Order: sequence, then C-alpha cells, then structure tokens
Amino acid sequence: MRPQLQDDPILRESRRATLARRLLSHGLRTEMIGRLTGLTRNRLATVRRRLMVADEMRPRGPVRTALDVFRGSLGRAEGAALISLGVTVGLIKTAHCDAFDPLEQAERLCDTYEAYRAVIPETRAELEDFLLLYRAVAVSQSLLPDSCRSCRCLILVEPFEIRRECSHCNPHP
Repeated sequence: MRPQLQDDPILRESRRATLARRLLSHGLRTEMIGRLTGLTRNRLATVRRRLMVADEMRPRGPVRTALDVFRGSLGRAEGAALISLGVTVGLIKTAHCDAFDPLEQAERLCDTYEAYRAVIPETRAELEDFLLLYRAVAVSQSLLPDSCRSCRCLILVEPFEIRRECSHCNPHP
C-alpha cells in the first residue's frame, strides 16, 4: 500500500474494521482480534452486533499454544506446510528485511491461511492455530522448521528435540 494511504486515519480504520470482519468469520477470539487490529473490546462488540454474530458461536476459554496444537491433533507435517506457505509469501522475514506494519501483517496472515484452506479444504487447522504457529516460529522461535531424518520432508521440531522424524517414518512417538 502507498505510504500516503497508510497514514490516512479514515482508510486505516476501514481496513481495521474489514480485517475484524474477516477474523470474526474465521472464529477468532476477541482478545486476538483486538491484538491484530488494534480495535477495542467495545468496538469489536459493535462489529459483532452489526454482523449479528451470536454469542454461542464465539470461541471461549483460554487460547491453546502452538506446541499443543501441532504436537497433538494436527501434527508436524501440517504445521510445516502452513509455515512453508508463510515463508513463500514472505511472512517470515529475515533480520535484514523491512517489517510490515502490524495491520498489513495481519492481513497477509489471513490471506495466507485462506490460500492454505483453498488448497487443503479438509484441514483441521483453524486461523487461530496458524496465528499461534506463526508466532511460535517467527517471533518466539519455540518451534523450528526442520527436515525428517529419514525421508527429508519438512516438519516442525522444538529447538533441542532429539526425535526429528515425521509421523510417516515413526508413527509411534
């Protein structure tokens, strides 16, 4: 986006509201939507009310961690596929690259997840899982992309983990 348009407060607020609608449609929790868009809880409540999002449809409770999600039900291979797509579209930057502004980064995360769902519609990964995974790999580095020792496919591992095999090569961890 052109710099002069990024500084326009009306366009920026419109982008925030549009992104909030997208995130709500993917079922994200209020706290995470607020962090990504910069909208307050009251503003998000107004957006939900205007979109007629029922309270029963909103996810509740604590947010899971990426380690819980991608070590358990979804697996290392699906997490690695999500991260490789993120690297391909330029979400995960090297240290010398310019960073995106937070709103543009959230839009790119949403675009990347929607592209992943278009390619693999039967996935069980939700947008919230992808955001947690992105944060674990790009920000905190609590998960790292690596290759399986046996078949060389891309998997996610913990930084000091000894077992570096995919679920196909070692189905019983």
